[in-house]
Amino acid sequence: MTETVRETIKPSFRVIPYYTGDTTLEEILKSPKSVSVLWLEILFNDEIVWKDYLTLPEVKAAYEKACVWYTHFKTMVSGHTGRKPLEIQTGSIDDREYRRFLEALNFVAG
Repeated sequence: MTETVRETIKPSFRVIPYYTGDTTLEEILKSPKSVSVLWLEILFNDEIVWKDYLTLPEVKAAYEKACVWYTHFKTMVSGHTGRKPLEIQTGSIDDREYRRFLEALNFVAG
């Protein structure tokens, strides 16, 4: 008799583990440092269906921020990462975060 083992599919994070070491959404949501870079994870990781997590306030805020950054830099993001498009959302970006954006982009594009 053969038994089929069902694997639980866990989201695979690309950016946050290298910033904070957190590897699960539960860990990320408990860590203010991880939550502060969640928008970068959303911006550069389209393997996760982020819309499934928009009921979580931290994810929703990070998703909206990622959409604004994507709107401003869609050619750069898509061209270097092949990311599927995010929603176009108007808004301003914080220029102080531009360096972190470039560091993450360089990391995921490398």
